[in-house]
Amino acid sequence: MTGSLPLRAAPRAPRGLAVPLILPGAIDLPKDSRPRIYLAPIETRLDLRILLASLSRAGLPVPRWVPSTRAKLADETLRAAFLAGEPMLVPLSPPRSGPDRLARLLAFAQQAGVEVDLVPAELLWGPVERPPSLWNLPFGNPYDPPGWTRWLRLLRRGYARVVIGAPGTRTALEAESRAQGDKLALSTFVRVQGVKALSLAQRQVFGDRYKVPRLLAEQILGDSSFQDQIAAAGATQGLTRDESLLRGDRALRELATSHNLFSMEIFHRFARWVYGLAFDPHIDIDPGELEKLRALGRRAPLVFIPSHKSNCDHMALYSLLFSSGFPPPHTAAGINMSFFPMSRILPGTGAYFLRRSFQDDPIYKESLRGFISTLVQRRFHQEFFIEGGRSRSGKLLPPRYGILNYIVDGARRNDISEVLFIPTSIAYDQILELAEYVRQNLGDEKEAESFVFLLRQIRAARARKLGRIHLRFAEPISLREYLDRSGDDRLVVEKLAFRISNQINAVTPITPVSLACSILLGAGKRALGEAEFRAQAARLVDYAHERGIDVTQEVSAGAESALRCATDALAGTGVIERYAGGVEPVYYVTEKGRHAASYYRNTVIHFLLGRAIAELAMRAAAADAAGRRDARGWALRLRELLKFEFFFSDRESFAREFEREQQRLARESAAGLTPILAGCPRILLDFIESYWVVAETLRTLRSSGEPTARSVVLRRCHELGRQLLLQDRVQSPELLSNMNFGNALKLLENLGAAEKDGERWRAGSPERLDELVADLERLIALARS
Repeated sequence: MTGSLPLRAAPRAPRGLAVPLILPGAIDLPKDSRPRIYLAPIETRLDLRILLASLSRAGLPVPRWVPSTRAKLADETLRAAFLAGEPMLVPLSPPRSGPDRLARLLAFAQQAGVEVDLVPAELLWGPVERPPSLWNLPFGNPYDPPGWTRWLRLLRRGYARVVIGAPGTRTALEAESRAQGDKLALSTFVRVQGVKALSLAQRQVFGDRYKVPRLLAEQILGDSSFQDQIAAAGATQGLTRDESLLRGDRALRELATSHNLFSMEIFHRFARWVYGLAFDPHIDIDPGELEKLRALGRRAPLVFIPSHKSNCDHMALYSLLFSSGFPPPHTAAGINMSFFPMSRILPGTGAYFLRRSFQDDPIYKESLRGFISTLVQRRFHQEFFIEGGRSRSGKLLPPRYGILNYIVDGARRNDISEVLFIPTSIAYDQILELAEYVRQNLGDEKEAESFVFLLRQIRAARARKLGRIHLRFAEPISLREYLDRSGDDRLVVEKLAFRISNQINAVTPITPVSLACSILLGAGKRALGEAEFRAQAARLVDYAHERGIDVTQEVSAGAESALRCATDALAGTGVIERYAGGVEPVYYVTEKGRHAASYYRNTVIHFLLGRAIAELAMRAAAADAAGRRDARGWALRLRELLKFEFFFSDRESFAREFEREQQRLARESAAGLTPILAGCPRILLDFIESYWVVAETLRTLRSSGEPTARSVVLRRCHELGRQLLLQDRVQSPELLSNMNFGNALKLLENLGAAEKDGERWRAGSPERLDELVADLERLIALARS
């Protein structure tokens, strides 16, 4: 082997530059003269001198040779010096180009058959006792100070220290690599182990929440199996192996986060400030749940899967976890959030931006798969929204399988025995973006996220207080249970997604606003007197307690407390009005406020869905003179019609749930209890009416015979819906909803009543369409009664 390496003689390091040196607990570093390699991230010449001085003062062997950008040392000279026991210092990160110093030194040792001590070391800057604040911004990152400020900060006692990670030896690491079946080059494997050792040492200084990834892209790119997969993906596009690996490198560096302590601290404070403008900064959470999760996180990687109703979701969860001592999870964020300043801040906190569409880019897809697989392998916590985007309807959206699929695949590939999924409900007393959602459901285009958008959101948050944020964690779901049951990853992912979504719904609390809106919408357009309103609230609270449904503190305090909080919160919003000009005050949902009220009702409608379906099915069976279906048959028909709106269990479980609701309704009727308006069939009316409008719209378009663009179909649905409302042929203004219309198109296609050609639609089978319309008309009439 001939050539040279970019190394030079170590510079002189005055002892006055030495800082405290922290050794790994209960480990003695060997001080003999066998070859030694220090692996360290060196940012500046000053950092190098501080490291050398600190090692010297601690009595440890000081590197004789250090990295250089210009000077080069001939291989033979270097080999002789290294094997003679002269310590070497090499960068922790591999070179982007040129010779790899670490790989060459390890090759020398392997050829000579000698042992080598591998010692990770790092100079850590930053305060320990007092975390940084926004006041630090003008002076730069305190954990990575600008060059000129390093000298000033060095004068501050306790502001810098050198940490030594747990050392290893060449032979031990070679054996460990072989035992794990690792396909990384030895130099890459050594670096990965060094990173892990330094990460542990860093957490001992700054705390567990500062667990940050390093060299992720390098570890992935160094895996020969990953290289083969990228090459195979590129071959499908006619790319050479080198071209494919270059694209894979770019994709990985786009995904790999640049965690840094300063960004994590600053975003925590920024997030708390932003959501604190509109909401109580103290999130409603059971501290016991956090303690339980903290204990679980020490033995297994956690995957937080929150509901997604607001742009405040991630900020609230991040701030809560960070302030509770959790390391920030790696978070999948939409590319739409990659605008200044979020594009600079979020990657430093663990967020990575996903391209909106990458189905036609197999290299990016494989890079994302490899990235998530490595996160699983290295047991980092993760976070993603299973719904994909924010819910504009209040209901939980159908799950997207992409990220979940990659996590399951990563666990299988790496033989990870335990991954814990944490379904998380984030509920709000009121939604900051509600007016925006209503406009979008009525046909307006979604505003693109930008810096101006962020400023507008902040200004809206400052306009008025919106109550509290309620965060609930469901029971953790172990991936092991599902992997043990089935070898088919597709079935595993589908079952997992269904259970995660159901558990998010199950722990969503009923808030005062959702309670009040559910009751008043259940009454239709009829106003409720104060006494009846209070009685209905009491019935719903009792029903929630009977079924073990979570409620917020204000609802738990009783019906009067809940209604007072709801009416106070919605005062002046135009959603609920109180008329006191008659004998008794009455409450009602305004015409313009029905979309907003339906959003709040939809956040908890899943608790009342089975009850409403059971009652409507019994009405339909009683009115079915031809005896086409019994009550159970009509319940199953409703399940089929609403399957794109709600999460239903399998047919047998659903039938058992239907029978339980039947029995509960019979008991309540026998006891003379007042029916619960919030759970009556009327709560299904806007969905069924929306579907009917879509079916009638496709009927009117049938004559043309040509498929119609989706945007035109939606516009025609809104036009027909408004006409039918004016004619009083439909009764729910909230039926005018792009979300409902979109789900109706999916149903019609599924039933063969509509056909889709790309983004264009046409009516399908006339018989199927007519049958559907007849059933919808029958159910609408019964739901109104």
